[in-house]
This record gives sequence, C-alpha cells and structure tokens, in this order.
Amino acid sequence: MKFLSHIAPRARAEDACSEQIALFVGELLDHTAGEALTIESLVRLPDDVFGARAPYRATLDLRGDAVTPARLEELLEGLGDRLRDVAHPDLSTALLGEDVVFIEPEPGIEVRYQYLMRRNATYTHAAYVQRYREIHSKFGLRIPGIKGYVQFHVDPAASQRVARTAGFGSFDFDSVSELYLESLGTFVAEVSKSPVGPEAIADEEIFVDRVNSHDFCSRLVQG
Repeated sequence: MKFLSHIAPRARAEDACSEQIALFVGELLDHTAGEALTIESLVRLPDDVFGARAPYRATLDLRGDAVTPARLEELLEGLGDRLRDVAHPDLSTALLGEDVVFIEPEPGIEVRYQYLMRRNATYTHAAYVQRYREIHSKFGLRIPGIKGYVQFHVDPAASQRVARTAGFGSFDFDSVSELYLESLGTFVAEVSKSPVGPEAIADEEIFVDRVNSHDFCSRLVQG
C-alpha cells in the first residue's frame, strides 16, 4: 500500500510550509524506526513548467506493509491542524491506494512528475481504473527519456477515512501518474519532439476530467 499527501501552502508561507513538512517527516522517521515503512518527501521545483493551477508545494510519500488505514490514522491524526497557519488543509490531499509499476524506477532518480487525475462523469471509478491501467498505460510506456513509470490507483473510501483523521479536504482523485525523470529540462525537450503527448491528451478526453486534474514536478528532499 502507499499513501500520498500533497500540501497546498498559504501564500507567502511556502518556505515555512516546507520547513514544517521536513520537521514532521523527521518525527515520522524517528517514530516509525524498524517498521516496514518507507517515508519520502518532495518539494516542487522552482522552475516547474507544468500545472500553473496546481496549488501543491510539498508531497509526502509513505509506502510499505505498515501503510494501513489504521496505522495512518495514528501517524497523521491532527496534521491538518498542525499545518493550518502555513497551509490550506482543505486543499491538501490524502490519498491511499496501490502502485502498479510499468517501468521500475531507476535507483537514485530524484525528479518526479506527478499527474493527479480525476474521472469524468461517464466513468465509474472501477471503469476508470480499468481503462487507465489497460489502455492509457500504453502512452506512458512510449514517453521518451523517462526513468520509471508508475500508476498509483487510489482507494476512494480508504482515502476519505484517512483524510478525515488528518484533517485534509481532498481525497477524491482517482489516480496519480508518476514519471521518474533524469531532469525536468531533459524531459521537456524529449516530450516536445514526440507525438505521444497529443495522443495521450486525446485519450484522456474520453475518461479524464482534465480541467480538475493537476500535474507538476518535484524533487526528492528526504527519504
């Protein structure tokens, strides 16, 4: 299992928000020492060319056998209240689900593109995930220059439960596409020369609510 949280900072508190997340991650690492749990945090790249509307600054990534709804409730209880002075808990995400790995990420890759995706009204969550995994994945496999491709399939009910405990308001994304990159510049240069981008967008129009989905690039800073 994996848990992702994307933190939306308050204006003029971006650095303070990142500092609070770093402090929280340090506490988590101490508190969960010896558990089957991997904890990472990422911060959005300052030169990110994606998702001008995406409000997120920091990402928490927890994964492993210890990632259960009950354990997450213990670890994340009251986090929204703790961050309220520097972040918008109602805009921040709490997403629990499972990874489907199509290209195993190469070790040491720090830059990650994330695309938080919502289904449109013509698809149920189950039908959306099936199309995403079985059909839309072919576009991710064709993206040039990537060092890993993972689909994160969200469990909506479990995410809502954890979001309630953490005090976060956004739990109803259906999936997250994660691309591991050597660098943002290399990725943009390669994708701009490939037809896969327009083809993927055309397919998304069939099953994705693109207006209410968000993409952005971050760098690993802890973990």
